[in-house]
Amino acid sequence: MKKTVSIILFALLLSAGPLMAQQQLYFGVGGTGLSSWITNVSNYGLKFNMDYKNITIGGSGNVNVGFDFNKHIGLKLEVGYAKIGQDLTKDTQVTPDTVYTRKVQLHYLQIPLMFKYRTGGEVAKFYLMFGPQFNFLLNAKQTYTKNGATFGDKVPGNWSKPTIIGESTITDRYSSLDVMGRIDLGVDFTLAKHLLINFGVTMAYGLLDINGTDWRMNNKDGNYSASHNVYAGVNFGVCYVLPMGSK
Repeated sequence: MKKTVSIILFALLLSAGPLMAQQQLYFGVGGTGLSSWITNVSNYGLKFNMDYKNITIGGSGNVNVGFDFNKHIGLKLEVGYAKIGQDLTKDTQVTPDTVYTRKVQLHYLQIPLMFKYRTGGEVAKFYLMFGPQFNFLLNAKQTYTKNGATFGDKVPGNWSKPTIIGESTITDRYSSLDVMGRIDLGVDFTLAKHLLINFGVTMAYGLLDINGTDWRMNNKDGNYSASHNVYAGVNFGVCYVLPMGSK
């Protein structure tokens, strides 16, 4: 019996060796160029909507740490800053002599926790990552103009103080927390023993209504539609790798 147990333990140790050799801890920095949208952008109860511009450009940067449990499976945690939002133009139903423009910028502290799966060779490995991303609002800004000047009309409704539609700082009009579902696809390239770079694409969709409770106003049709953050972009990163076992 003792001999059998010894053989089993020895076999387990032999099998664990290659797995331990594949474990690694890494630290890195990354950046992302983003195209972002806000679905159902709130226009504060006004009786007209505005049109989306084709592309709204934003970006993000992060520091990150990851751990690979073996050559295929790992986890990655990022802490970063992102600027996303939406650019809008006048509504076609507005009278021709009135031109409205609006640019919304939302600045977030982002903390995604991603499950990572990799496959490939020694130099290049393809990866898939997915998981929740927690966005903590730092501030919200807008540039909202009517015929080139700040849109100075008051927001409809009863307010404790005068509230101007075109105010530049509108942080209180948005929720302090957004949770997004995120997925990344890309390639890790090993440049040296402890150095790798990665390229990829990222996509995320907000799961929560980003409008503040007091700012969930009906649109021109008399209905309310929740607003959600959406973005897609291109990632680039550099990582320093600390192998946890000998090759």
